Amino acid sequence: MECPPPLSGKTGEKVGPCDVSTDDGLLQSFPLKANALNTVTWLESISHPGAPVRFALSREGGDSNGGSSLDEAAKGFETCLLLDHIPHDALSRPTYRDKSSWHRSSITLWIPDVKCERCYLQLISVMSDAAHGVPTDTKCAYRANNVETPESDFPACPAVYHSCSPVSIDGTIPRNDMDVCNTTEFEEQLGWPLTPRNNPDLYEHSIYYNRGDVGLYSTTDATLRFVGSPLTDATCTNTKYCDPGVSFEEILGVPDAAAYISLEGSCASVVETKVEAYVPPAAVVEDGEEKEETTIISSTSSARTLTPSMIPATTATLTLLMILFLGR
Repeated sequence: MECPPPLSGKTGEKVGPCDVSTDDGLLQSFPLKANALNTVTWLESISHPGAPVRFALSREGGDSNGGSSLDEAAKGFETCLLLDHIPHDALSRPTYRDKSSWHRSSITLWIPDVKCERCYLQLISVMSDAAHGVPTDTKCAYRANNVETPESDFPACPAVYHSCSPVSIDGTIPRNDMDVCNTTEFEEQLGWPLTPRNNPDLYEHSIYYNRGDVGLYSTTDATLRFVGSPLTDATCTNTKYCDPGVSFEEILGVPDAAAYISLEGSCASVVETKVEAYVPPAAVVEDGEEKEETTIISSTSSARTLTPSMIPATTATLTLLMILFLGR
């Protein structure tokens, strides 16, 4: 995730359901508007052609000051899918070690009439190619590792990246009072075309066809502009980049007035900013380096400056305050 800012700035978080197992409370909840369109952005540091993205909303989380385990809140992800089968940008071609090249995409979600002080917006990205365990012409099912999920005719997706952002939502219905969210309603509010109703063979929720979610995004504002057919071995077998000049077959052009590409809310202006890797509060680099196998990542510093009152103190500031306190 890029905006809203994620709990972790690390890459390669495959375990799930989030990019960390415990919320330390240092990152303040990012406000989203209920009953409204809210743009979100994410970054990719190593491209995986045809890899879909899905957004979901947790149950109410822990105290934003004291920190908590994510286990109980995370059980809500599978009951509140906000949007699924968001296509991967075929133009994505980042260089991992050059963070300024990490590739940005955006989509606009419909946030329902939910009230929560600290719930979590989850992004998953499924590596749906044969190299990551989904053979050509087959499907895989996303299975959350912390809750019971329905049985599926398809094997579990072997490689899934996770990222979570703490958010607050100003609606009227407490999130924990909602047993199941109405994903169909959210899709209708957006006019979202990639749904099980329109094409159950390709767009069943949490079921992913081998390299089946392909798109082309605008190079100026990172919004989805075209949806393509699934990639085939005849057009590309590369695991990191498939030249859209050769491999992309358009099936849908996105209307300019489509709600899901409108730029709404606090994250909207991020699409025009420079890409910068996000370092979360009190971040620690394990073993002196980050993992190289990665995808959905982090947040730009510009995203944080959108609402400075909501961004916690940096590690350096906390250290200085501690020194001053101990020196009294």
